[in-house]
Amino acid sequence: MRNAPTTIIVGSLISLLWVASANAQGRPDARTMTCEQAKQLVADLGGVVITTGQRTYQRFVKDRRYCERSEVLRREWTQTLDDRACQVGYRCAPHTQRN
Repeated sequence: MRNAPTTIIVGSLISLLWVASANAQGRPDARTMTCEQAKQLVADLGGVVITTGQRTYQRFVKDRRYCERSEVLRREWTQTLDDRACQVGYRCAPHTQRN
C-alpha cells in the first residue's frame, strides 16, 4: 500500500506532461499541407491561425461570421505543399471607404 501514493503522483505527472506536449505543438503550417488540406482545415474550424512562412502567419476565416462588424472579407492566398498560390480562405480586413 505504500506505493499507491507514488503511483498516483507518477500517473498525474505523466498526464500533465502529455497535455503540455499537446498544447506546445504550435499552429498548423500551410507549407506542410496540400491546398485541399489547408482549405478543409479552415472550413472545419471556421477561423484559424496558420503559419505561412518561416516567420509569418495569417488568420484565415471561412466566412463573414468570423470577422468583427467593422471588417470585410478579403480573399487570401498562401503557398501550400502542392500550390504556390492556394486560396485557403479569407482574411478579415478593416473596411475602408472609397472617395
